[in-house]
Formats: sequence, structure tokens, C-alpha cells
Amino acid sequence: MLTTAAQIVVRIRAERELSMSSLAVLAGVPTSTISRIESGQVEPTLGMIRRIALGAGYHLHLQYYDLFSGKLEDHVVGAAAADPANEGDGGDGPRR
Repeated sequence: MLTTAAQIVVRIRAERELSMSSLAVLAGVPTSTISRIESGQVEPTLGMIRRIALGAGYHLHLQYYDLFSGKLEDHVVGAAAADPANEGDGGDGPRR
């Protein structure tokens, strides 16, 4: 199981055989952003991880434990969620 944003981005690049620059272009972010995430210098928002994943052709599947209901929840963020207007707001959580 991947546990850090850095591990997720490194794996995305490795699986797609992309350079940092190529992934940055696909995700619409500066190359320095990819580099800083991978090196652990910054912790990206969920929106940024979604943007990077979708840029590389992945769908983001979130699984979390809801402390209030005591249930394990799933949420799939598909390609339609790639709307740049919602980028960076951190509001990528599950819809109920």
C-alpha cells in the first residue's frame, strides 16, 4: 500500500515511464511541483494528486474510514472531476 504523496507520484511516473517534465505537462503543473512532491519538500492537496493522476491517465480511488459512521467508505474520482476550476480547494472528498 502506498502511504505518501511522494510514493504515489513516483509510482505513477515509473508505471507510465514518464519524466518529471512529461508528467508535469500532462498534469498542467510546473516541473518543479512534481520534483518537490517526489522529494517530500511539499505535501500536495488531494486536488493536486488527482490532477497528476488524471493527467497520467489514472482514476483516483479513495478509501477511508468514517469515524462518525464506523464504516469503510469508497469514492472514485473519475475523469469528469478534472475540472481546473475546482483545483486546489481540497474539496475532493466524498459526496454524500
